Amino acid sequence: MSNSAAYQWTYVDVEAERRRELRAQLAQETTRSRNLRGQAKSLRRAYRTARIDVDVVTVSGSADSAELAAALETARRVNERAEAELSRVAADVWSLPPAEETDRNAGDERTRLDPRARTDQADGAAKAARAVAERVAQVKAAALVEAEAVLRRDGPACEPADLPVFARRLEALRQARSVEEARTLFHDLGVLVHKSTQRQRNAVRLAGLRARLLDRLEDAAPQDRERLAAAVTEAPDPSHLEGEVELAVSAADTVRHRSTVADALMRVLSERDYAVGEEFADLLAEDGSVVVPFSEGSAQAGYGLRLALAADRPGLTTVLVAESETDTETDRRVQQWFCDEQLPAIEDAVRGQGVDLARTSALPPGVRPTAVVRDGTWPDAGLGHDDTQDSDRTERADRADRRRKKKTGPARGTTYGQEGQRGR
Repeated sequence: MSNSAAYQWTYVDVEAERRRELRAQLAQETTRSRNLRGQAKSLRRAYRTARIDVDVVTVSGSADSAELAAALETARRVNERAEAELSRVAADVWSLPPAEETDRNAGDERTRLDPRARTDQADGAAKAARAVAERVAQVKAAALVEAEAVLRRDGPACEPADLPVFARRLEALRQARSVEEARTLFHDLGVLVHKSTQRQRNAVRLAGLRARLLDRLEDAAPQDRERLAAAVTEAPDPSHLEGEVELAVSAADTVRHRSTVADALMRVLSERDYAVGEEFADLLAEDGSVVVPFSEGSAQAGYGLRLALAADRPGLTTVLVAESETDTETDRRVQQWFCDEQLPAIEDAVRGQGVDLARTSALPPGVRPTAVVRDGTWPDAGLGHDDTQDSDRTERADRADRRRKKKTGPARGTTYGQEGQRGR
């Protein structure tokens, strides 16, 4: 054990993390809804199909995890239903050739196969032409079946702007006059569909990633949020910014969770009869350093514990301190008592409050004399802070109020999915 130790603390707000994950998923479902709406509009514009409505589920920025989970489930059902309806409409479109084309093809076929159109002199040529026509018809029919199957399967996953292009290619395939033309048109259509689905998948992926990162940045500090939100919005592919976004949010979490760690330490030390004042947690989170004396009348009177929270990282240090110089034997005894009986119990109790502590360094008892606090800064009984010379009550009240406001976390004024509601 040690008369001084350093720790890296970790605190996970389970509810907050759950809300973050649900918000990110809901943002991606909102992006999915906008994509489906665009595909439905393109299909309707090209083929005059029935309108397909894609509702966008909204939720307030202050929604808890239960509300977010319900909204996410609803959004997924809406999108799945819209995808199924879009696939059904697309399948009907691809398998229905234009009426005038069907009539013309039928007339051409009757003309080609009409026995009265043949002459005795051209009997052999007519038979050859009929065989070619039948071969073309077979290949074209097979190609059309395959093309329609491809479009039914992949059409809804293509870029909306490409749907009219596919329609024209499919019509050209129906009018193909040769086996080579039919095969070429079918091959080209397959290539176009494949490239379109790849572009669309990438666009959907990037849109979903961008939505998730922008939502994540709502929990970053204002200056980081503004800077990174602009970078995420402007980047063609914001994947390289994921790490920087996570670091910004982690830094903001450290600031927010300092008050949680301070509260946990206050509860633990109070339960062990340390002279902890009412403002201990606010002062520790604000100033970063507090001295807590051991109880008056105890064998360790005149000694105390200095706690310090790092300002820019999740770091905590504990150091045994004294009000004044003491003899070596007393100093050794108090250090040993603190290291054997106090520090291990404090560590376990803090972990029991949900704050994990990982010890990073320690100084064994007896290696160094207990540090003496500077003149005039030993706290009054029950106050428990490191600057009693500046103890104006109004100032302390103002600082405590600022800390309480910071504990509430970042304000989320957005309503998720709201912008997608326009234009329904």
